[in-house]
Amino acid sequence: MDIHLLNALGITNCALFRCNSESDIECLTPELPWLANVVTIDENNKLQKKHIPSIFLDDFFLDADEVWKGETSFTLSSGFWTEHNESQVLRLEALAINSESGSRYLVVKNVEEQFDEKRKTLQAARELLLSHHEIVGQHEYIRHKLNGVLRKNTRLQKLVPPIQQAIHNLETGVVILDDKGGLILDNKASHRLLLCNSTTPSSIRVNELLTDIDAPATFLPALVQRKAPWQGELYWQPVDDYGVWLQVTIHPVLQGDELTHWVYLLTDITHIHNKEESVLTASGMDSLTKVANRNLFTDTVRRLVQEEIAFKLFIIDICDFKKINESLSYQSGDEILKSFALRLQTFVGNSGFIARIGSNEFALVKREDTFNELISAEYIEQLVKKLTQTYTVLNGSEPNLGINIGEANFPRHCPSTESLLQCADIALQAAKYQGRNVVLTYSEELHKQHHAISELESQLRSAIENNELKLFLQPIVDLETGKIVKCEALARWITPEGKFISPEVFIPLAEKSELIFPFGEWLINEACDAIEALKASNLDIRLAINISGRQVSDLALLNQIKNALEDHQLPGSNLSIELTESVFVESLDTVSVLLNELRAMGITVSIDDFGTGFSSLVYLKKLPIDELKIDRSFVSELEKNTDDQAIVQAILGLASNLNIKIIAEGIETQQQQQFLQNHRCAYGQGYLYQRPVAIPEFITLAQKLK
Repeated sequence: MDIHLLNALGITNCALFRCNSESDIECLTPELPWLANVVTIDENNKLQKKHIPSIFLDDFFLDADEVWKGETSFTLSSGFWTEHNESQVLRLEALAINSESGSRYLVVKNVEEQFDEKRKTLQAARELLLSHHEIVGQHEYIRHKLNGVLRKNTRLQKLVPPIQQAIHNLETGVVILDDKGGLILDNKASHRLLLCNSTTPSSIRVNELLTDIDAPATFLPALVQRKAPWQGELYWQPVDDYGVWLQVTIHPVLQGDELTHWVYLLTDITHIHNKEESVLTASGMDSLTKVANRNLFTDTVRRLVQEEIAFKLFIIDICDFKKINESLSYQSGDEILKSFALRLQTFVGNSGFIARIGSNEFALVKREDTFNELISAEYIEQLVKKLTQTYTVLNGSEPNLGINIGEANFPRHCPSTESLLQCADIALQAAKYQGRNVVLTYSEELHKQHHAISELESQLRSAIENNELKLFLQPIVDLETGKIVKCEALARWITPEGKFISPEVFIPLAEKSELIFPFGEWLINEACDAIEALKASNLDIRLAINISGRQVSDLALLNQIKNALEDHQLPGSNLSIELTESVFVESLDTVSVLLNELRAMGITVSIDDFGTGFSSLVYLKKLPIDELKIDRSFVSELEKNTDDQAIVQAILGLASNLNIKIIAEGIETQQQQQFLQNHRCAYGQGYLYQRPVAIPEFITLAQKLK
């Protein structure tokens, strides 16, 4: 590293040292006037490590020595620090460099200019955020005041003139409408912001505003129903030469359950938006949510670790956010992220530090001494409740978010910044594996479980890629004739070492990871191969495959099914799709579209494990369902359990009235079969007829029964 090269690159006013060995560090820039305040150099320009005036730099050498001992290229920064003496204040940063060529260097930079620039940037960011928070606070104040006034006065004519004058002179735009949308009062600011004139009053303009931003007809009624205001930012361009960013509050005023007024509050925040993205990013803030970004978060955690302050780190993940973006729109997703960050910031206040560290991940850092009388578990329970309450977005949707939280504690769990982040992430991944709204704290046992799951996930990925999974078939028979009318495809995994991995282990693992998508594609293609084998043996039997809830939300699923059928030149009537009840609860709109597309292709649809989820008879009435599969838990004790008998009879009666066929799962005895036959159950499946077997064995059995 050449000092002249550093100067040519614009890196000036820095001290450069070459590390020849641990005890031989040569200064290449001994003439710098401020250097003596930081290090001691002998007559041969060698750094004296035992006599370093700067305590901070002396401490940095502990980490720098580790970097120089390493074999990989790496640069470690100390961050900014300040040195004081009688005549000046130095702002410094040190870099320990291990270059690709094997050379080791120490650079000490005088960063006064960068420090001042950073300080100015942070100040600008602070002013922007304070400006924005002040506007939001003004809206809240005005909204509460007007809500109280309007509830006492159903018509504003009863207001005393000073109040009317105060509204008229506000810098915030105010539009007050009656319950039918008729104009009662507005002010000069609203006229200016909404481009009002004699032919287009503010009452018309606010409706145009909602129309232009594609707010649905259900948006305002939803606010009335929830008795809650909507607040957010939006960009409006009613004409070509006028576009404005607005902070908007829309508030329904109610007397009991009856709507009396609408209050619209508007403030121009274009000046904030024009500056904030560059300023906030430069200052370590996230431009969308206006909380700290990942870099500032990491610096904050590192500083707390260096200062040996005990704290808790929580990583918060919003579940299935990709699905929210795809189903509601990315604009709605951004709205939710901003609302989520605001709720988190409001809840935490000044007692913690929050940041957005990923697209749908946030972090909370909270010192141990700030929990007051609350224990950590109670605090997080309240936080989860706050963050999972219903959100309202402009398109009229009201999504309920699920979250997962992983917790790690310093110094109890991990001694360094990097290991602490890793521990919190391990806890988060374990929480995500268990379901929605799960909070887990890191432990050694959790780490072992995470490692085992990661190992199994890696093996499953290889098994899918290397086609090590096998397809087994289990017959579904006509209970009247005993003939095979259908079969279910079931995946089996036997490792190259001959170890059998239960589907009860690897199917949930695939569903909770991204492996469900390649696994699903493998299953669809293998099922079509199996149908071809059945047809080649003159067996015209429908084959059923299970589709998980995560696959249903994947837009590629339908194309995968279509392409597989086309590639194998098969009609859709040879294939049947089985979905569990939970899919209908979580993704009804998506499922409805999918089922209609499948039925149009000739594919039949079954609800699997019926009776174990959150069934609604509305689904059965409205959706194109061909078959219900009674869960084995209702069949296993059918001979002696009167409750199970009553449930099965009720399901059979319901299905008969809706013209839906029934398949009873888990039939193992003649008595169970007889009960089902007596109550006109159409089809059965279970060990009484055949365990799941490999395709050749199934073909042999089916040909015998044919």
